[in-house]
Amino acid sequence: MTKENIWKILYCIVRTVMGILGAVLFLLAPAASYVAFETITGNVQNISPWLASLNIMWITVMYLAALGLCSSTRLAFPLVSFGLFFWSLAEYFVMSFRGTPIMVWDILSVGTAMTVAGNYVFEATDTMRQIWYGLLAANVVVWLFPVRVKNWRQRLFLGAGCAVAVVSSVMQFYGHTVPDNGMQLNMWAMNDTYDRCGYLLSTALSLKYIVKKPPMGYSQAELGRLYERLAEEMAGQEKEGQESIQPVNLICIMNESFSELKTSGDFPTSQEYLPFISRLKKNTVRGSLCVPVFGSFTSNTEFEFLTGDSMALLPPAVVAYQFYVNPGTSSLVSTLKDQGYHTVAMHPYPAENWKRDECYPNMGFDEFLAGDYYKGCETFRNYVSDRADYGKLIEVVEQKEDPEDRLFIFNVTMQNHGGYEGTHENFEEEVWLTGEYKGRYPKTDQYLSLIKRSDEAFEGLLEYFEGCGEPTMIVMFGDHQPSVEDEFFDEIYGMSSADVPVSQRIMWYETPFVIWTNYEQPDQDMGRLSAFYLSSHVLSLAGLEMTPYNWFLLQMSGKLPVIHPIGCYGEDGTFYGWEEAETVSCPYNSLLLDYERLVYNHSMDGKGKERRELFTLP
Repeated sequence: MTKENIWKILYCIVRTVMGILGAVLFLLAPAASYVAFETITGNVQNISPWLASLNIMWITVMYLAALGLCSSTRLAFPLVSFGLFFWSLAEYFVMSFRGTPIMVWDILSVGTAMTVAGNYVFEATDTMRQIWYGLLAANVVVWLFPVRVKNWRQRLFLGAGCAVAVVSSVMQFYGHTVPDNGMQLNMWAMNDTYDRCGYLLSTALSLKYIVKKPPMGYSQAELGRLYERLAEEMAGQEKEGQESIQPVNLICIMNESFSELKTSGDFPTSQEYLPFISRLKKNTVRGSLCVPVFGSFTSNTEFEFLTGDSMALLPPAVVAYQFYVNPGTSSLVSTLKDQGYHTVAMHPYPAENWKRDECYPNMGFDEFLAGDYYKGCETFRNYVSDRADYGKLIEVVEQKEDPEDRLFIFNVTMQNHGGYEGTHENFEEEVWLTGEYKGRYPKTDQYLSLIKRSDEAFEGLLEYFEGCGEPTMIVMFGDHQPSVEDEFFDEIYGMSSADVPVSQRIMWYETPFVIWTNYEQPDQDMGRLSAFYLSSHVLSLAGLEMTPYNWFLLQMSGKLPVIHPIGCYGEDGTFYGWEEAETVSCPYNSLLLDYERLVYNHSMDGKGKERRELFTLP
């Protein structure tokens, strides 16, 4: 045997060994990627072997799809492994900042997230660094020992084989694995599902909720019967109705992260943080607004307020503004516009966030003042202060050509936005926790100092309009509670959030609301009320005309004051989980079904199928 032949044999052996090693690494990649992903997110020890295998199956599908497209592990391996690594980092930080996992449709909100990302602190953990170094080493090995095919016939065969494997796995999962095992997302405890099932599997489960099926008994004929009933009820009420003062200026303010944290438990502070609003009674209707979100997804609360549609009846964790506000959408805005109001939206941040620059005109706003309109305004941290925001709001009122001209302003503030870290030259903290909590929760300290400034700004706003000769109604509510330390919420309630009964979790979704007028109106505490009801109550208190849909919501609020993703609360405070609420044994089942049909027609049915007579004035 010649030396040349020996070298050829050795070369073939080395290539074979390298190929086998590369193939083995690629085969081990799904399991290794799964362990790395769930270790970073902190869930790996909570997932059972059965559910872990399903996560690994989905990662295997991703690797096979990449291999079928690339025909080489040298490309497929880094494409998927690095993608999963950065996805796990995103999940970790998003969970840290907003308290909820990333959902499929969050991809459409990346632009909004990037505008506020700079206000948060991102710090890599030792675990992240170790996994990163291991990932780099694995990719170097795969690059040196690739498995690949060059012949086009072999590539075609490999691609077809991978495609068959991917499609078969997906069909088996959704066709048999999911229904046979009763697998679903826990709607009232989404985080628990991700913690127990793993992020990859939970994401796969979420895909089946993207398309919402029509509710039972849904038809145009049923909607027609519902309209006739509501029209008859409204006609009878009009005969009994009494005239009331109608505001010339109707101002609605959704205050960023404005809340009363004591809904979860008491705690001492260095001074009061809501001294004005907590004592406001004269000409004031107040209550506790039950919003659909915690810590983020601001636009879903304003969607409920402006449209009257509950997020509980839309696909879970969806961003409503991304899908359900199309040109001509009937809303509070269009209802007021039909009654002679000039409609203005205001927001001291980029107009394109949450697609507001598209959604607001679709709902009927005449103007949208945002971004550069607030140039030069006072800021706290990195956001325009409420005081400066209200100053610009007053400017809009003062610029009316005729004081009698009707004006509706919907203002979304930014001062209290999340990212309660660090110190700032333009903001001094003046409220902090005391006693056993002192110095332990810096995010909460900063947040409490911020909402004290909101309280002061609101007092100044009301003082201005108290001296205004134009009848004015001002509505103010918080969009959600803040993402401060989880441990703070656990401590003031007295137990871990995971152990809190579902019926009590509504406390994390409550924010204050006030409806104040500079003219006489009876004082009232409305208690808990879902956010989607509020605009109908505003129309009623303002003595304005309302649509049949508003009328329906107004009547339903007396029977089911809270309809929320975690469940429903009856007029006597009884809690009904969704499984119970959707059974005929629930006393409100028929009412909920009517509402679900209305929401489906209003927001989810195809273009041209909306029964506009239900959602517009006669």
